[in-house]
Amino acid sequence: MKQLSMFSLLLCCALAQPLHSQDLAMATQNIRSAYDALSRKDWNAFATYCAPNYTDQNVGPAPTAGIQAAIGLYQQFAAGFPDFKVVPSEIVPAGPRRYFVRVTVSGTNTGSFMMLPPTGKSIWFEDTDIVELDNNGKCVSHAISRPGEPLRQIGYGSMALPSTQVVMAVYEKFGRGDVPGVLSLCDDQVQFDIQDRMFDTQARMFNGKAAVGQFFQELGSKFQYSKFQPLRFVADGEDVFILIDAEYTLAASGKKYASTYTHHFKVVNGKVTFFRGVDDFQQLK
Repeated sequence: MKQLSMFSLLLCCALAQPLHSQDLAMATQNIRSAYDALSRKDWNAFATYCAPNYTDQNVGPAPTAGIQAAIGLYQQFAAGFPDFKVVPSEIVPAGPRRYFVRVTVSGTNTGSFMMLPPTGKSIWFEDTDIVELDNNGKCVSHAISRPGEPLRQIGYGSMALPSTQVVMAVYEKFGRGDVPGVLSLCDDQVQFDIQDRMFDTQARMFNGKAAVGQFFQELGSKFQYSKFQPLRFVADGEDVFILIDAEYTLAASGKKYASTYTHHFKVVNGKVTFFRGVDDFQQLK
């Protein structure tokens, strides 16, 4: 009922806007076609309804600019929920080229989502999206009202916290080898406390972005990861704790190992200010 009431309020506000039936019909058709393409995972078709500067405002931890970057984000969601559907029911204008879209989102978490193991749980919820179009009827912006709901329904509610979202963005960039991207999410005075017996025989502290960048260079020269899977997240305010299941080859010996890492991040004002990585256990594979 809360979601219905919110949409009803938005609808009342929208009715005050002047309507042009031809423009409204074109916008409605384009919006419905874009959602249909998403549900069919037809990414090429979806792109035809979007402007090149299309931006998703809040599906990820930060706005995702560019149609291909946004599609990459949606493909991650599709991998976690292969049967997902997002179906629009009502579309109402909310100003020049701006529309409220009431949608139903459903799917089953049978694949890895945001690097998290699947839970097999299903999601179903109603959302109110905000879609903006350009003069040609192409979508330039999309925002949702319940970004954390899929995570909550599959049992990873703490993942929706802003601090956890930043940490997940760090892991996503690390997985792609994007060290500058990782550093962009760190405070200038960030500290990395590394307590890993396979990395070094003694604990080491890296202070500041430049030193942390050197840490990643050294890590890349010593380890070749074949698995890096976050298993469990616990978030409390600025602090995020994660268990990591990792498998890697040690470059110096060529031997393969499996380890369980414990990671502790502190996130302040959207930036990582502290990280501690502890190697709890390593086993020769």
